[in-house]
Amino acid sequence: MKWSNYNILFYSDKLGYRLFNSRMLSFSKISKETFELFSKIRDNKIIAEEVLNRSDYDKLVKTKVIVTDHEDNNYLNTLKYRKTIQSYNTKSLGIILCPTLSCNFACPYCYEHNLPNNTMREPVQDELIKFINKKSEDFQDLTLNWHGGEPLIAFETIKQIYMKIENNSKLHIGHSSMVSNGYLLSQSVCNFFHEKKLDYLQITIDGSKDIHNKTRKLKNGQSSFERIIENIDMATDLMPNCCIGIRTNIGKSNREDYIQLYFELSKRWAGKNCNIYHTYVLDNSVNTCEKRRISLELTTEEKNNFEVMLAQNGIKTKKSLYPKMDCSLYTCMDCSLYTCMDDNAYVVDPNGFLYKCWADVGIMDRSIGTLESGITNYNIVSQFMIATDKFSDEKCLKCCYLPVCDGGCNLYRVGNIEKGIPYNVCNINDEGLIKYLETYMETYE
Repeated sequence: MKWSNYNILFYSDKLGYRLFNSRMLSFSKISKETFELFSKIRDNKIIAEEVLNRSDYDKLVKTKVIVTDHEDNNYLNTLKYRKTIQSYNTKSLGIILCPTLSCNFACPYCYEHNLPNNTMREPVQDELIKFINKKSEDFQDLTLNWHGGEPLIAFETIKQIYMKIENNSKLHIGHSSMVSNGYLLSQSVCNFFHEKKLDYLQITIDGSKDIHNKTRKLKNGQSSFERIIENIDMATDLMPNCCIGIRTNIGKSNREDYIQLYFELSKRWAGKNCNIYHTYVLDNSVNTCEKRRISLELTTEEKNNFEVMLAQNGIKTKKSLYPKMDCSLYTCMDCSLYTCMDDNAYVVDPNGFLYKCWADVGIMDRSIGTLESGITNYNIVSQFMIATDKFSDEKCLKCCYLPVCDGGCNLYRVGNIEKGIPYNVCNINDEGLIKYLETYMETYE
């Protein structure tokens, strides 16, 4: 028997001596003497069976604080198995469709650079329908996500594709969504997507007017903020059944601006079908560099501090900071397709090339095939499905936070494997855990 890898012993001025177990999500207050005893057991200086009475020992075994020599490894295998089953057991064919890679914005953190501005022509649209129909016997329906570039630049192409799917596809659309910058929304666009029963529309607002216009800027240098706000006002009225996700990408430049922005937007769209939320700036392209990432992205500590700040200001509950099991093993992310971890989901560019990740779009040597040929590059498919998740990362496998950490974006590991780019995808560390639990316990004071 041994000390579990998923135990975290710590001391906090606010909480005293504590033991947290990330596998069981258990959180115990202990005495200084017990802390010192557990520390010695952890460091293999003493054997638990020899220093604990039977009752205490059995309790630690039952709560997985003390485990057999193989138990942690068996638990890892169980998590990996569940993830694998989910990845290969989808009932929907997932398509992220880029009708164009052109964009009217010039966001500094965007991973898409110098891509062609063509739109998907009819021969490629026809190949898309053939691709869907070839796979129709294996699925119940089609999950469709519009992406880009900015997809609304190719609105006429989108209408053509919808018509072809409705008239010629053997799979009906069970769920549909779009990622857009929101600038080109109009009454006719909203009416069209309301008729097509678009389920989810993601639009990014990166801060107040001045902050937003620095990171979500038009290529012509003009402001985009006011028009996006007005367009969302319109869309909430014309598309009442479509949830509009108002997303803010938090990076080095706008984290202090978010609290005021959140409350302003919440007040503006109170009672509307909107979800106002944040995520973190990622520069996950395999063509990036460490210096660029450091200049844009928050560190693990900065992310943890930001989450605590949100809880202290009432944007999220303090109880929500308590660590949770990694749900990305079983569900998709951001109401979009998590294509790199789903064997039956694909990104399609305007020329009919297929990819496993939207950040790879337009990079020809990252394509996994075409609509016409099907999958031909299994190296990249296996890279995403097997070789670059947290269960293939030696650092993650040894980490006590593995059960409560999603492991971060696979593409960072791809960049490290192929180009040696250093990466850090950790979403929690010891200091962050302590701050989370201290804040969580304030609800009981």
